[in-house]
Amino acid sequence: MISEADIELVVSRFYARIRRDDLLGPVFAIRINADQWDRHEKHIVDFWSSIFLKTGRFKGNPMLKHLTLSGLTPTHFRRWLDLFSNTAEEALSEDKARAFGEMAERIAQSLQMGLAFHYDKMGEADHAFQEVSALRSRQR
Repeated sequence: MISEADIELVVSRFYARIRRDDLLGPVFAIRINADQWDRHEKHIVDFWSSIFLKTGRFKGNPMLKHLTLSGLTPTHFRRWLDLFSNTAEEALSEDKARAFGEMAERIAQSLQMGLAFHYDKMGEADHAFQEVSALRSRQR
């Protein structure tokens, strides 16, 4: 259903928006220099291609990357999801955009749960992902 061209289109448009976004732009700018965006986008195309097309091209640890970002909050994830979903909706057919959006939701939830688990395990009683920790506790 989703093609490599679809993935490249969404990733390219999405990161153009990220760079201009007041909330997320600075978070990405901490880790990605202006001359590194092409390489980062190719890496993320590999990520989505591995998910949707089972190419196995992605090599990396998204959880570890997010753990090293200071000040990350659920607000950042909500903004990321909004931008991502809006980009997919504008670039793709309804079915393809829905598939991207649903997968992005799962990824964001998984990352937030992983962050909450990490902070809980480290004994940090007051962290930004408390609401996720509480939700995880109720699900057990």
